[in-house]
Amino acid sequence: MSYRILHVATNLGLRPGGVERLGDVLLEMDLADRIKAAVDPPIKAPAFNDSIDPAIGARNVQAVAQLAIEQADEVEAVLADGDFPIVLGGDDSVLFGNLLALRRKGSVGVYLLDAHTDFWDPHNSEAGELSESDIWIATGRGVPQIGNLEGRSPLVKDQACVLYGHRDRDLQLKHKSDDVYTTPMLVRNLGEVRAAGISDAANHAIAFLRASGVDRAWLHLDADCLSDELMPAVDWRVRGGFTAEEVVGLAKPLINSGLVAGMDVTIYNPSLDTPEHAAGKNLADVVVSILT
Repeated sequence: MSYRILHVATNLGLRPGGVERLGDVLLEMDLADRIKAAVDPPIKAPAFNDSIDPAIGARNVQAVAQLAIEQADEVEAVLADGDFPIVLGGDDSVLFGNLLALRRKGSVGVYLLDAHTDFWDPHNSEAGELSESDIWIATGRGVPQIGNLEGRSPLVKDQACVLYGHRDRDLQLKHKSDDVYTTPMLVRNLGEVRAAGISDAANHAIAFLRASGVDRAWLHLDADCLSDELMPAVDWRVRGGFTAEEVVGLAKPLINSGLVAGMDVTIYNPSLDTPEHAAGKNLADVVVSILT
């Protein structure tokens, strides 16, 4: 299996000012050479529009939908060549194009390592950013302009979603957002994953996805799943988080299982990092450890 990197330079699901440079910085750190990956031409998102659609409660909905289709075409081409796509975001809205690429070929699972559940109804979200709502939308709960791309809603079923590591549920409940714990998803916050044990949690995720009967799954690695000390360069910081070793222990078995068709890396904001990009180096080391 060969790795292929696709940089999707987008901030459409978050805010201007940094995350669109995630791929540039990680590639400057020789990520491609370290994992022996080819690098495809980047995809650049259209300009950010700060207007919130009052009917939806979020920004840039149509632009995100159009970008997802363009991205899905590229990811599908990588898969058709028998390669393993590594999508460098950008914000979490890159998940839509990745899931669409797999959904065109069959049933899809998703394995989310994230400080947030990404399960906000946009009307209840804090900032009207689609990165808060990607799982809520992808599972067909709203925003059909994205969730029903090409008439393929849901992009992923609840029964094929694994959400590990979140640290934001109290905030969600405070804002009366939908409670992800009432769904059939496999959901464990940071403490619950650690209580189960990293190895057992990873094995449980594999078993859960296999039992769901999906054809392939996608690994979503949000940089803020890492501890705030290792990864302070994110727009929405949350206290706590996984160690680098824990993230590798959760992700590597999924890669080795053969279930995962590709992965993305999102949310690291170089503009919030040190001049030496210390947090970016931590993230690059984690990605390399997962894939080699």
